[in-house]
Amino acid sequence: MNEFLNTIGPGGIVLLFLALLISLVQLFRRIVKKKSSSSTSNQHHLVKKYDDVNLNRYTGFFRLLGLSIAMLTVLAAFEYPVINKALITPENIDRVIGNEHYDSVLTIEIIKPKPQPRPRVIPDKIEVTDDPTIEDIIFDNNEFDPDAEIPDEPIVDDLSPDEEVSDEPLIIVEQTAEFKGGLGKFYKFLGKKLKYPRMAKQMHIEGKVFVEFIVERDGTLTDIRVSRGIGGGCDEEAIRVLKESPAWQPARQRGRVVRQKMVIPIYFKLN
Repeated sequence: MNEFLNTIGPGGIVLLFLALLISLVQLFRRIVKKKSSSSTSNQHHLVKKYDDVNLNRYTGFFRLLGLSIAMLTVLAAFEYPVINKALITPENIDRVIGNEHYDSVLTIEIIKPKPQPRPRVIPDKIEVTDDPTIEDIIFDNNEFDPDAEIPDEPIVDDLSPDEEVSDEPLIIVEQTAEFKGGLGKFYKFLGKKLKYPRMAKQMHIEGKVFVEFIVERDGTLTDIRVSRGIGGGCDEEAIRVLKESPAWQPARQRGRVVRQKMVIPIYFKLN
C-alpha cells in the first residue's frame, strides 16, 4: 500500500479520493431512488407523500456520505508516507544517527585546505677573503684649536634658507597659537565682553557656539565665522566678541611663524 501511494503521489491520492466520492454519490442516489419508488407503490391510495416536502428523503444518503468521507480521510492520513531526512557530517554522524532509521541520508564531506608550503629564506652569499685589506683612517688636526671658545647655545644651521613658507593656514603645528596669558585669561576676557542676547533670553536658548577663525602671523584674528551655531543672536555675539580680542601669540612650525586655523566653543548658559 505504501509503495502504491508513493507511486501516485499526493495528486493521485486526491484524484482517487474524488473518483470514489463521485461513485458513492451515484450509488447512494440510485439506492434512495429505488427505495422511494417502492415505498410509494405500497402506500394506501389515501396516504400520499410528496417528495418535495419529504424532510427525511436524503437523511440516509448524507449520513452514509459523511461516514465515507471521514473513513477516507483517516485512511489517507495513516497511509501517507512520511520521509525522514537528516543532514549528517563526519563530526555528528554518531550523535545524529544512533538507533534511528532514515529513508535518505545526505552526507557532506568537509574538504580541509591543503597546507601551503612555507617560503624558503635564501641567505645572501658573503664572500670571505683570507687577507682582508684595512685602510688606515687619517685624522687631520691641523684646523683643531684647543683654545677656541665653546658657545653656550648650540648653533642651529638653517639647512634650507631658500625654502618658501606657505601662506596657507595650517591646522596642526608644532607650537599652536594661544591667547596671551593662556586659555584661562581668554575665557575671563569672554566673560567680561560677552552679552547674552535678548532674543536668546526670551526663547531660553542656550548651548555651544563653535567659532572658526585664523590666527595671523602678527597674532590678529581674521576670517571669523560660525561653523555651528544655536541662533537667537548668540552666533553674532560670539563673532563680535572675537573681533574685539587682543592679538594672540602666533603659531610656529620649524621655528617659523605661520598662520593657523582654529575652532573654539563659546558656551551660552542662562543663570
